[in-house]
Amino acid sequence: MTTYLVDNSVWQKAGTHPSIAQRLREISPRDLIITCPPQVLEYCHSARSPEEYRELREDMSELLPAWEHPDGQVALDIQQALWESGRVGSAAAFDCLIAAYAVANDAVILNSDQDFGHIEQATGGAVRQEYVPA
Repeated sequence: MTTYLVDNSVWQKAGTHPSIAQRLREISPRDLIITCPPQVLEYCHSARSPEEYRELREDMSELLPAWEHPDGQVALDIQQALWESGRVGSAAAFDCLIAAYAVANDAVILNSDQDFGHIEQATGGAVRQEYVPA
């Protein structure tokens, strides 16, 4: 069984991109999907009204929260690896924190943007990710 931390690039496209929806269907019965605070904050931030915010928050509350919380140094180490590899502009600070949660929970980040691919390369594979094209 693999643990996946699903990035918002996947959640936001799941209803409109068949390849992403299919990948979620493939992993959901046999693998574990977790959330983490920065990922949930990003997901809920996309709400356009208080009602939608409550709905999005409820969606995330139905998933398993990460059980391990990373030391802040891990996120900083990831960001430093981006700096040292010349990729600092390719991933946001929240992406570094989400990646730190993935490392702490031995999870693969399922994503549909290029940010986590840059992080995986910069960290020499310490951060694992799977890119799902839209």
